[in-house]
Amino acid sequence: MKIGIIGAIKEEIKRFKRIICLNQKHVQNYIIYIGKFKKHNIYLIQSGIGKVAASIATMILINLYQLDIIINSGSAGSLESSLKIGEIILPKTVCYYDVDLTNFNYAYGQIPTYPKQFKINKKLNKFFQEKNLRKKLIFKTGLIITGDSFIQNNTCINILKSKFPSAIAVDMESAAIAQVCYKFNIPLIIVKSISDLSNEDATDNFKKNISIASLNSYIFVKYILENIIIT
Repeated sequence: MKIGIIGAIKEEIKRFKRIICLNQKHVQNYIIYIGKFKKHNIYLIQSGIGKVAASIATMILINLYQLDIIINSGSAGSLESSLKIGEIILPKTVCYYDVDLTNFNYAYGQIPTYPKQFKINKKLNKFFQEKNLRKKLIFKTGLIITGDSFIQNNTCINILKSKFPSAIAVDMESAAIAQVCYKFNIPLIIVKSISDLSNEDATDNFKKNISIASLNSYIFVKYILENIIIT
């Protein structure tokens, strides 16, 4: 199976580099780390931060390698008080929080010709149901919303929650990757770990906690690669 793995920043991909036999391919300003894990061919890329960067990286992998599945591993900010630093989220859906075409009768966050929200993790959810792993693996599910701003105060949280009451976390890449995968019919798995609480301390907490968030996300994805995605 051909698997693409996307992380936005160096911290989010460095552990994956250690578990695959590395070759490197340079494409424009991107480096693709190519190797194997178990029986899978792995194509790892650091996308950079934000929606456009994530979209470009996703398209590069799809165009070059005709992938069977893409995994987005990384961090997110919490929008729920019950979510703590380091907790894992496997979102059921993702969408944009900074898209507004409601004057044309689209839902807030919806891109024309695309669904209101992108459904993801279908392969993962099916596997969990079949193997009853929900009791063994601790994670939360729900909606992650995506935009090109780092959320760092309670006022922004309240605005986002007013528009997306069911949102549990926020990031800067997920929905963009999901849009590209939807367009090209590539199955997508997203695994995010909480790095901050999106409040006034978010910047300091992100810097302090990105290592543990990236580690927890990596551990979960590694488990997926070992047990869940079957050729």
